[in-house]
This record gives sequence, structure tokens and C-alpha cells, in this order.
Amino acid sequence: MGAGPADATARGALVRPDGGAGQGRERCREAQSRAEGGAPWPAWDAGPALYVHVPYCRQRCHYCDFNTYLLDPAGKVRYLGALERELALLAADPALTRPLVSVYVGGGTPSILEPAELERLLAAVRRAFRLAPDAEVTVECNPGTLDEERLAVLRDGGVNRLSLGLQAVQDELLRAIGRDHTWADFCATYRRVRRAGFDNVNVDLIFGLPGQSLEQWEASLRAVVDLGPEHVSCYGLELHPGTPFYREWEAGRLQLPGEDAERAMFDRAYEVLGEAGFVRYEISNYARPGRESVHNRVYWLNGSYLGAGPGAWSCWRGERRRNRLHPMAYAAALAEGRLPVDVTERVDRRRAMEDTMILGLRLAEGVDEGRFARRFGLTPEEAFPRAIRRLLEEGWLVREGGRIRLSPAAVPVANSVLVAFVDTDDIRTGAGGGPGGVDAAAPTR
Repeated sequence: MGAGPADATARGALVRPDGGAGQGRERCREAQSRAEGGAPWPAWDAGPALYVHVPYCRQRCHYCDFNTYLLDPAGKVRYLGALERELALLAADPALTRPLVSVYVGGGTPSILEPAELERLLAAVRRAFRLAPDAEVTVECNPGTLDEERLAVLRDGGVNRLSLGLQAVQDELLRAIGRDHTWADFCATYRRVRRAGFDNVNVDLIFGLPGQSLEQWEASLRAVVDLGPEHVSCYGLELHPGTPFYREWEAGRLQLPGEDAERAMFDRAYEVLGEAGFVRYEISNYARPGRESVHNRVYWLNGSYLGAGPGAWSCWRGERRRNRLHPMAYAAALAEGRLPVDVTERVDRRRAMEDTMILGLRLAEGVDEGRFARRFGLTPEEAFPRAIRRLLEEGWLVREGGRIRLSPAAVPVANSVLVAFVDTDDIRTGAGGGPGGVDAAAPTR
């Protein structure tokens, strides 16, 4: 449905896509030098976090390329049993020496599960893992799928943050992009959420939709501001192969706003939300002060996370690994008592350094030079001397207070700036720096 884990926007072609499971395309890694026996959690690591993928939807939106399947009652039963087994296996990892700082249940549409199924899922997480006392626990929900019973189950199960997929307030736009709800449905769901006592709510919006005008985008922003959520995510539409929108675009039948119009929409979000008291803490994410998503920050700070469910990615102990995509194949592996992994990549020190810069610069706070040095044994400028020097001289980066961040002029064209850190020859990995001398970094949409 919405933005996937962490409400984090896709990084597009700039950074190697994670694909699939609604986790966006963010990547994070954990130091491969951590001792097997449970060494202290590294100070630079913002995790650990857990992403749980629920792969079912009532229907598929025209832009969606996540690993989702139409609702299958029998399949849900197999999925939940397999998920319980996977969570227990993941939690048994001796490297998990710290309680989870966040749990994000995405999809798909988690709120499509029956109340008893939601209760079972949340209980399985808490049975398997230790959660920090202040852990953020988010569940993605679609308008029209949340009744009082489901909300009570979520609240009693420890969920303290909901992410609601809206995308636009104009019903004609919602129909055009394949959403199965109206603006009135969303408003009714939002009121129900507030009555149930949830005081930390994210709303997803998309700009650059087919036929969308700047005036319609501003109307969506102002309508959401009037509702009063704590967090708003604003994503630019992306076209992905295999989706209905991509096929329409290839055939020349999809009329999208031009580049200038999209830039105006991006700027208008900053203006409208800023005037309403929201702070843009990441390129696509806005929050009331103190309500930034913990899960988002784990991704953007390149921290460690585990992924559970079909197609979910884990970024753990110097590896990226992806689960089997299809729910039946996923369940079959777990029935044999093994993790359902079908893709594994080792992350070397070089790529970990690149990722840390690319992800961290998306945050308004930028890259903490001290944290980077503790992790890698080099400062960012020592690691990327020519790139950082050039970007500072040209005004695309700013250095202050021990941090390097994007300049205001760079934010709207961030991908053009961040590409300087992708597969560059201008990188020194150092020798013996960081924990153990070799480091790999510990996710949306």
C-alpha cells in the first residue's frame, strides 16, 4: 500500500534498489567484525530494528511494484505460521545483543488481516524479541480496513504509531491510481484512529500523479494539515517496470506533470508543511518536532535491521539477504526449519562507506563526521577527498557543527549530488580503520 517501512522514499536508480517487500530501497548494514558471542552493540549503529512484511492486498495500485498478492484466506494461515517460525529463528541470533528500537509492519496491507490474525502477529513479535521500553511500533493501514475491533487489537498489542496511506484527497485522482478508497473513507478512518487513542499518525501523499495539478497537490497538503497528523510523507511518483502505470507510460498513454511542475510540487510541500509547523527531517519526510520516525532514522543512519515475511530484506552482520518472494515458497522453507533466504550479498567496507554517505545526506542533519570516523576510522573527507571538496566548493554541501549536509539548493536535486558517492574511484577505505579493520554497514517505500 503506502510507503513501506519507515515511510522512507525509494532511492530510485541512484542507489541499488532493494526491491519488493515494501521496505523501500533503503539499505543498512551491520559491522561484520562483531564477535559471534554477542559483543557490545556498536555505538554508531542506530538499530536494531525489525521489519515485518504482510504481502496481501485487496487490490493492487497502478504504481505499486512491491511484493504483494491478492488476499488469500488459506494462504494467510500458512503465512502466519511460517512468520512465527521465522521470528523465532531471527531472534535466536547471538549478535542481537540489544533490544529492538523499532518494529515496522508494512506491506501489502497489514490492516487487511482479521483482528485475531493481527493479534497473533503482534504477539509473535513480542514473544520472540526484546523491545526497548520506548520502542516505536508502527503498522501500515489502508482507509476502510480499520474498524474499532482492529484498532483495539493494535493498541493492546503495543502499537504506538500508525501509517495511513492517503496519496491524494481528490477522488478522481484516487480512482486513476487504483486506490480502493475515497477521501471521505480516509477521513472516517482518521477520526476512528484518533478516537481509539492513537497520538502518533503518519499520512502518505504522492505528487506527480497523472493529471495532477499544482493546485490539487496544494489542496491535498492543506487538507492533511487540517487533520493534524504528527508526520507526513511526500513522495514523488516513480514508474517501475511491470506496473500498469509503466506499461501505460511505455505506450505513450500516461500524461505526467513535467519536471518543472514536479519541482514546484516538491517546493510547495516544504512551504505548506513548514508554515504548519512541520520540520523536513529527510528529503521526503516531515514531522512535528520530536515525532520523527525512529524506523526511518535507522534506515537513513545505515543501521542494522532484520526483515521477516515474504520478500523482506535483512541488513545484518555485514550481509544483505532477501527472503523468498512468494508466500508459498517462503512457508515451505520455514516448514523445513530454515530461514527462507534466497538472495545473499556480502557488503564490503567500500560500499558501506558509500551507503553511509548517500543515506545520511538525505537527512536534514546530514552525516555526523564523528560517527563516521568511529565506524570507519576515517572522516568523510578523508574517505572521499575529491568529491566532498568539490561539492563544498560548488555549494552543494555545507559543513558545520561536525556534520556534512546538503545545502538548501541541493535538496531538490539530491540524486544529482549523491551520485558523486556511488561507485566512485575517489574513495580511500583506509587500513585497519573502524571495528576490526573491516567494516560493512549493518530499507520505504
